[in-house]
Amino acid sequence: MAVDFFKAQDEARRNTKLLVLLFGLAVFCLLILTNILLLITLGFLNPEQSQLLFSPSAPNWWSALPWPIMAWTSLGIVLLIGIVVAIKRAELRQGGQVVAKALGGIRLDHQIADPKQRMLLNVVEEMAIAAGVPVPPVYLMPEAGINAFAAGYAPADAVIGITEGCLQQLNRDQLQGVIAHEFSHILNGDMRMNIRLIALLQGILFIGHAGYYLLRSGGRTAAAVSIGSSRSKNSNGGGIFALALGLMVLGYLGSFFGNLIKAAVSRQREFLADASAVQFTRNPQGIAGALKAIGAVGSRGSRVKHPNADEMSHLFFGEAISRWTSLFATHPPLAERIKRIDPSWLGKFPQAAEPPTSNFTDSANQNNDSGHSAAAKPATGSQAVQHMLAAIPALLLHSSRHAPSAPALVCACLIQPEHLARQLHFVKELGSAALLADVDRLYDQVSQLTPRQKLQLLQLVIPALKQQTSQQFLYLQQLVEALVSCDGQQDLLEWSLMCWLEHCVGSQFDPDQIYRGDRASRLSQVEAAALALLSVCTRLVAEPATQQQAWQAGLTALGLPATTVEPAADLVHLKTLLPQLIQTAPMLKKQLWQMVQAAIMADENLSQDEGLLADALALLLEVPKPDLLR
Repeated sequence: MAVDFFKAQDEARRNTKLLVLLFGLAVFCLLILTNILLLITLGFLNPEQSQLLFSPSAPNWWSALPWPIMAWTSLGIVLLIGIVVAIKRAELRQGGQVVAKALGGIRLDHQIADPKQRMLLNVVEEMAIAAGVPVPPVYLMPEAGINAFAAGYAPADAVIGITEGCLQQLNRDQLQGVIAHEFSHILNGDMRMNIRLIALLQGILFIGHAGYYLLRSGGRTAAAVSIGSSRSKNSNGGGIFALALGLMVLGYLGSFFGNLIKAAVSRQREFLADASAVQFTRNPQGIAGALKAIGAVGSRGSRVKHPNADEMSHLFFGEAISRWTSLFATHPPLAERIKRIDPSWLGKFPQAAEPPTSNFTDSANQNNDSGHSAAAKPATGSQAVQHMLAAIPALLLHSSRHAPSAPALVCACLIQPEHLARQLHFVKELGSAALLADVDRLYDQVSQLTPRQKLQLLQLVIPALKQQTSQQFLYLQQLVEALVSCDGQQDLLEWSLMCWLEHCVGSQFDPDQIYRGDRASRLSQVEAAALALLSVCTRLVAEPATQQQAWQAGLTALGLPATTVEPAADLVHLKTLLPQLIQTAPMLKKQLWQMVQAAIMADENLSQDEGLLADALALLLEVPKPDLLR
């Protein structure tokens, strides 16, 4: 059965609310315990009050306690935890790349990649196109365990991280299964929940960190702190020492709460990601083989040794940290995951993980760096993608993967024969002579591509464009605008390219463009934008005779009356409405996407223009594209 990614995203959204609730309960419990610790260790309670503290049934319990002190203490603790969470969220504001670097990841580049790394990058490209999302940057972690992760707030800023152990111990099909699992996390909405979990748990663990700091600097702190009582300095020092120890104990309690929260929201998401990976690759033996390879190595099969692995353990493909009890495990047992994917499995792991053989050789030993040869033996689900990539000239694939030539490829896709001289002049004046030479070198082959192929090629160029500086990207945007405005109008490909550059690459340099949450859950909140989108769909690609049919099909999908008036809308106006449509709740976005499909397929025929529109909108709205629109 096909995975409903919109439903999965909605469930992830509800899990985020559960996460916030559990976080609030954890903070409340720690608040009470920290208050008690402070009152006792710092001498705010007299002996009578100390006895009453643990006797809430006493008649004068409420009035005897120092509530003003407790209120100020509680406020201070809540503010400190809030500040810690806010600082961590600001640190993670740049999205997935921050997480990858925090785990020791090194960004891979096709230009300097070795054959195994190139195979990995090729697999990531195939899965991105199959999933209908921008190709993410890939980071390699120097870890021997078999593991991987996806991180970011949205597909536009997602990254894939993978360990060296995956490259050394998995064959191509198994590696593809792992990568497909991570792409399912991107589409299921898990990444945003996971990255928020990192920030919230940092707040819970802060109390323990404070205790550790006090213990490390206990002598200096004791000498500096004055409580204002008649106790001796030694007594004050003892109180500070007891406070530090107590806070460390509460820190362990916070860690207990944190691991419970991670386990509560993480385990079932892994089952869903496994099922989604099978849907992408249509090869259950790929991901099942990767899980068996982990089991073959034993307890160290998926371990990650980096110091930050603990706080980010819920991001990984396999259990990254050794747990003393399965109660805190962020992933289901390996055997259970394998059995769900491969019911015929007898429960026996292989004796040892064998290094990849023929599957790797087939992909690696190509004369060019595309790696998408028909001679390889890919999983069935990626064959269509590989055939599509094989139809693109090797020179263009090579250029799409390298930062120096990526801007030239973007410009070449915008060059029109009837405006060739003027557009090349813009390239030289707003760019450089070197850029002009690259555009001229690529143009002949680019001009032979269909608009859909150009868009697919531009999908591959995203990681290379993200390697530019912010100033270089600004210049590229200005040049693209000049090339598009050359004839005074925008066609669908030009509009898609401009929107996509701003949405997918612009977020690399301006974190405010990353969409971190949903702002609309009801159609009435975005009805005007939805109708504008429907109007563009019907007018842009439908034949005049079928435009009314497409309009009515879209209205039916939205559940709106047939008498609804069609607004006057064009691509320029739709661009301003895209943020509203992207920031919608999953089930509302599903309804909007059903509207798009209904309008495009109203005549039961998918033309080149309709296919291009479906490709563009799926990428811009961050929705998985169904097979019928491929």
